[in-house]
Amino acid sequence: MAHEQEIMKVDSKGRITIPSHMRDELGMKEGSYAAVRIDREDKSIVIRPFAGPQAKLVEMRLMIPDRPGALARAARTLGELNVDLLSSNSRTIKKGEVAEWVVLADLGQIKMSIEEVKKNLIMSKDAISVDVRELRL
Repeated sequence: MAHEQEIMKVDSKGRITIPSHMRDELGMKEGSYAAVRIDREDKSIVIRPFAGPQAKLVEMRLMIPDRPGALARAARTLGELNVDLLSSNSRTIKKGEVAEWVVLADLGQIKMSIEEVKKNLIMSKDAISVDVRELRL
């Protein structure tokens, strides 16, 4: 069966308990992260597994050269450093010069410090600057 529905009651703090058989099927364990998305037109909420309990989630804000392939090079470098890219968004700041790339990433598997990751991106010229903020959820 592709879809299953259960009716749950919202508690006084706005929480809903996801039934254990559904959590098990999705691999969601205590400490796991979930992405919650609202569809205002449909008046619905979708909850999806996002990262496991061992994840070390950060928001990385990279200023990169605004030229073709720059984002792909930065992503490749992060992949080579074992940074797991979970979600991202990019925009041009100054056409032909600077773009911003904001990444939600899991640093749980890296074998170096965050400072070394930043240094690696800048030394390889894949990024002009890198700011990292740990997500405390």
